[in-house]
Amino acid sequence: MRTLDWVVIGAAVLAYISSFLSWYGTSITILSITRSAEVNAWNAGFGAWFAVLLLVAAGGLALVSAFGGRLTLPESRPLITLGLSALAVITIVLRWVTFPDTSSGMDTPKLDRLGELGDFDLGSAFGVSSGAGIGLYLGLIAAIAASVASVLTLRSAGSSAWPPRGAPWTRP
Repeated sequence: MRTLDWVVIGAAVLAYISSFLSWYGTSITILSITRSAEVNAWNAGFGAWFAVLLLVAAGGLALVSAFGGRLTLPESRPLITLGLSALAVITIVLRWVTFPDTSSGMDTPKLDRLGELGDFDLGSAFGVSSGAGIGLYLGLIAAIAASVASVLTLRSAGSSAWPPRGAPWTRP
């Protein structure tokens, strides 16, 4: 078993652990009363939990190739692992950029006018903030680490990891 396979397995474990941490959180303050909410990967939408499952599958492939015994995997296993982990990176980034943006959802001029009620000034009594949580960052780091380890494994395997030239579309 190569060290790079352990990196993929470790990335899968890290992604699984990060799936239970906060992937997105928001905080609302109204008149000094603050409420906040957070969601983990399993509640943050398809792009979050699917990426975790992709990384767990990549780690599972690396684990089976190490301890599989009689189970034989194709020689292109590093290529499959690379595809899974690269797709995980893409889905995490897409999930990150599609999280709701509170600054565009709030009507800031209207909130400013609410703060000026005659002689009664509420000032900055209203506030909304949101953003990615630690789970998303750890999941993204795990996906990038698995992708890099898969690329390095693929490069060290040489041409044996690539499908034969022209296969399966060429005729004998």
